[in-house]
Amino acid sequence: MSPPATVTEALFATAERGTGEYVFHFEEGPSRLSCTELVERASRQARRLIALGIEPGDAVGVLGPNRPEWVVSAFAIWIAGAALVPIQIPMRIRDPDAFRERLRGLVAAGGCSRVLADPALTGLLPADVAVAWEEDGQESAEQPPGASPDAAAVIQFTSGSTAEPKGALIAHAAVMAQIGVLERGFHRRGVPRTSLSWTPYFHDLGLFHNVIPTSVWGLSSNHLPTERFARDPAEWLRQVEATRAEITIAPSTAFGAAVKAALRSDERIDLSSLEIGFFVAEGVDPEVAGKTMAVAEERFGFPPEALGSTYGLAEAVLAVAYPVVGSGMRLDRISLDQLAAAAIAAPAEGERSRLMVSSGSVEPPMEVRIVAEATASPASLPDRHVGEVLLRGPSLMSGYVGRNAPDPFIDGWLRTGDLGYTVDGELYIAGRAKDMVIVTGQNYYPEDFEWAAARVDAVRPGRTVAFNVPGTERVVVLVEDAGNGAAAGLEREVRRVVTDAVGVAPHEVAVLPRGTIEKTTSGKVRRASMRDAYISGALGGGGS
Repeated sequence: MSPPATVTEALFATAERGTGEYVFHFEEGPSRLSCTELVERASRQARRLIALGIEPGDAVGVLGPNRPEWVVSAFAIWIAGAALVPIQIPMRIRDPDAFRERLRGLVAAGGCSRVLADPALTGLLPADVAVAWEEDGQESAEQPPGASPDAAAVIQFTSGSTAEPKGALIAHAAVMAQIGVLERGFHRRGVPRTSLSWTPYFHDLGLFHNVIPTSVWGLSSNHLPTERFARDPAEWLRQVEATRAEITIAPSTAFGAAVKAALRSDERIDLSSLEIGFFVAEGVDPEVAGKTMAVAEERFGFPPEALGSTYGLAEAVLAVAYPVVGSGMRLDRISLDQLAAAAIAAPAEGERSRLMVSSGSVEPPMEVRIVAEATASPASLPDRHVGEVLLRGPSLMSGYVGRNAPDPFIDGWLRTGDLGYTVDGELYIAGRAKDMVIVTGQNYYPEDFEWAAARVDAVRPGRTVAFNVPGTERVVVLVEDAGNGAAAGLEREVRRVVTDAVGVAPHEVAVLPRGTIEKTTSGKVRRASMRDAYISGALGGGGS
């Protein structure tokens, strides 16, 4: 028998075997959704969508928190032959009018005919598309058509989407190819590992790593509501112990927040069951992350060999590279001077250096090239030469949708916009090409300024931003006050630490109140947005 070619085929096969279960860990207690029940509920919801006029190829959104209804709605859309559009939702809606306008933009960019939503949120959507995701209403007598491998499965908005959001159009075949990429991590000797997650389903990590694998492999997956993690990050670690989870992945800053929260409560938590505890979705300062996880190892039994860092992007569905399970986090210390002057990641020691973390290897059928210039049939640079990361393989998107959507492909290769280098088959990501900081004609990475600033005790972790003032070589560093009473002289201390670490003195260091520096849904700082706010004077200073 040939393997499933679409997400729906995989779900039906899993349900027929009687395997696969989603376990939601709510404060009031666990709620379970088997794949057999999922088929029944999603098929009914699909017939309801057909009765509402949804046809194969239409785009249908889903808006709401991580709940069983979100999973049912997603599979109902696929069973109806439509494309899922996961719609972003903030943890707290501070300005309903602004969020309502944002929703209009996302619905329009995704081309949504309808949006299945948490009943509490339907009033924020345009009235002609909003449908409560409660499973009632008229059902069509037609048999849901399903979809072909080439049909659109997901329109995934990229994390950098702002005023004019663009979505990555992902076919069923690309999703299933990505599942093949993930298989070596999820399985141990042919048996799927138990997972635990809290990342939102509207993000590619939540959807493709936490929702879909359960239906494909029939594994037992545990789901902590994102808002429950946000209220108490240590609850994530408690659930690792309670479920004996073997896989949990999240941004490094989330691991840091959870470990600190557990330390404050002086809890004894056992993390020894973990075989995979990977950093994802954001750049990693390996020195800070390493210290955090060393504490987790000492206090909570976190296995150091489970640690690793990965590389992925929405345009490749999810994962591109990740480490061999059990190999631990591999590091490479390189010269900042050589990096800035010659774009070479030369091994180095001393203060003027940067510790890089490996993202692991890129396995066939995915291909990677590091190039100096993205042209047709580009040649790869040698090891340790930094260039743009290009990708080719079956788990790439078909293209972007949305107004003014660019074409990022050259001769079949996807231009990622990321800069990186290879060493002995492993990929290291240095930063984003568009975010480069230029001083005296040399290229510096904003992460170097940001991570140096973050090591000052009075700076709030993960809330630092560095950029050039457009049209100049002036470097601005924005930091948030950690609120620990040590802010006196903070601007001067940040300037000193950054200058010593990078060799470039910032033109200005601006200390901002907590909550000022914006982040994307995946935890990345919004450099462009913060730069624009600084230039406009919206931060209470700066300007051009």
